[in-house]
Amino acid sequence: MARTKRRRWHWLLLVVPFAWCVAAIPLVNRIEYVFGSVPFLLVWMTAGVLVGSGAIGLVYAIDRRRGDLDRV
Repeated sequence: MARTKRRRWHWLLLVVPFAWCVAAIPLVNRIEYVFGSVPFLLVWMTAGVLVGSGAIGLVYAIDRRRGDLDRV
């Protein structure tokens, strides 16, 4: 039984949460803006949780549609 090698380009979406939360923090930390009474950094990190969850959910949905979850 020969297995075909599938491209998993969609796994690159998992870099998005890392880039959002780790790589961009030094740049975002310099912003002095306050959203209501909440500092911008806290708003940024909260949005990062939503963006990261969306990226992970999208990768899961693509893997599920392609049947890749059965091999795990």
